[in-house]
Amino acid sequence: MRVSGLILAACLLITAVSPQSAQGFGKLAKASAAVDESDGYSPPKKERPSKPRKKREADVHFHYSHSSDDCEDTSFEGAVSAAFAQLFIIGATSPWWGPNTALADDSAEQASFQTPYYDDYHGLLDIEPFCTEDGRHTQVEFLADYGTDFSGLQRYGGQFQLDSVSRWGIDSEFDNFIEDLPNGDDQLWMGDANVTYRFAQNESMTFHTGLGFNWMSDAGQNDFGWNFTYGFDLFPRKPWVIRGVMDLGRLGDTSRVHVRTDVGVVWKNAEFFVGYDLERISTVNLQGMTAGVQFRF
Repeated sequence: MRVSGLILAACLLITAVSPQSAQGFGKLAKASAAVDESDGYSPPKKERPSKPRKKREADVHFHYSHSSDDCEDTSFEGAVSAAFAQLFIIGATSPWWGPNTALADDSAEQASFQTPYYDDYHGLLDIEPFCTEDGRHTQVEFLADYGTDFSGLQRYGGQFQLDSVSRWGIDSEFDNFIEDLPNGDDQLWMGDANVTYRFAQNESMTFHTGLGFNWMSDAGQNDFGWNFTYGFDLFPRKPWVIRGVMDLGRLGDTSRVHVRTDVGVVWKNAEFFVGYDLERISTVNLQGMTAGVQFRF
């Protein structure tokens, strides 16, 4: 009995300190579980009933008494509240009107797409009155990349973008995450699709924003949610390209935050880039360095 008890205790100890037990669920399993669970609900606290306070004559007298100082204080507080409300609106909308003002974008100007730095031209767009006849009215982009956190998590991604001179476009991407675990591999598919609008532009920089939906597929189970996207492309100097994008939204029962930055070099219609990609599902971070190629037609 004593020997069998020692063996059982040793097995329990080994299980407790094994990598699989220490790790518990992998990151992909935690992300999938967070999507299928609510963010948590705490019932409202019951408030203790308060005993009514007896009004004294002084209180009643003060309640009905008004003075010019009270009116002045009320009007001052209202003016301060209105000023703070205006400042809040200006700050909240600055990501849209700020770039438009900084790039001196005139929405009435026509533009066409060119190969980046075509004939040493600065940027991606030709904007009137310097538009050339060989410019494109639409642009299609295909992107493929690979990412890793150098700790067992890999990502294979792809993206399709359609943009037009009307500034309206489509953006769709997908990612296949693969995680190495002690008992095998775990996989997860994730992506989004958005209708976008290029709200600010000049020859060397563009900003876009849009709305769409997120999706996740894990072991035959699909989850969806809404998505908001905001990003930019900067062509500072031949042959460099700097790109950034942020996605905010919901996925199933939880939140989704996606942030990505890339730095690349262009060669004709191709761009080779490296960067960093972060997917945050609830409190689970799927992140790592990325490298890939993008083609523009």
